Amino acid sequence: MHIFIINPRAGNGRAKRTFSKITKSELYQNLKSTYYFTRYPGHAEEIAKHVSEDSEPEAIIVIGGDGTIHEVLNGLENSSVPVAFIPGGSGNDFARGCNIKGSPVEVLHDIIKSKKDSPYWIGNYKQDDMPVRKFVNSIGFGFDAQIADTVNKSFYKNIFNRLGIGTFSYVIALIQVLIHFKPMTIVVDINQQKRKITNCWMVTTGNHPYYGGGMKIMPNAKIQPNILPILIIQDISKWKVLSLFITVFIGKHQMFKEVEILETTGFTIVSDQELFYQVDGQTDTCRTCIVSKQEEVVKLKGTNIR
Repeated sequence: MHIFIINPRAGNGRAKRTFSKITKSELYQNLKSTYYFTRYPGHAEEIAKHVSEDSEPEAIIVIGGDGTIHEVLNGLENSSVPVAFIPGGSGNDFARGCNIKGSPVEVLHDIIKSKKDSPYWIGNYKQDDMPVRKFVNSIGFGFDAQIADTVNKSFYKNIFNRLGIGTFSYVIALIQVLIHFKPMTIVVDINQQKRKITNCWMVTTGNHPYYGGGMKIMPNAKIQPNILPILIIQDISKWKVLSLFITVFIGKHQMFKEVEILETTGFTIVSDQELFYQVDGQTDTCRTCIVSKQEEVVKLKGTNIR
């Protein structure tokens, strides 16, 4: 039995249309499966928890965006159950990171006919006194988190998504945030070494290179166990930030002297003031956060991870 979890609101309805196309295919019609539509934020997590606890499906197939796969992997109770992803959101950075390509039916074919699962190592984060959660793509603090928050609250996000140019939302939000952004002072503990960083713009880590709808924020990041890349941007002028983010799409921002990229098994970030953070595109605030790589592997189907 294959379980489909579809977020009908993802990508301004794109995920729902994607599933509709799939159901018309002979491949789907010959497949023993059932499906669930999510109805509210957090519902995909509840569904994943239920189906992975009460049964052992051949695979859970997620159709939605990065937020949907984030919920499913946070709800997954049984790590032996493979997960697959058919992109239907606006950003779809998980699909980029896992090199998932092709039409929806072609991706489904790869999932069903796949004889070998691909290992994927997600990250863990614990902010303030909250329980440990998982991040699928990335987690970031500061400037990028405020950009994500501005995009999520904007009127133009859905307009650009309908036009198929969702990345423009991030460009507009970047300029909006840049005008008023104030760099932060934080203490980070990286590889058992504490550092106080003043005039810090952002601290970001991820499980693969992409975020923000295709920005190659950590160009050398690999899907691998134990290691997390961490990017720090500090002591940079506002005008130079514009130049830096133009180069992010091709991964050349690492050439700027204000950009530092390290590797670690985990880190802690502490601030005296509330920090904006984004995790897989969703935003909140915290004062402390512990970030690490999860040891337990997730089994993925239908990917072309290199």
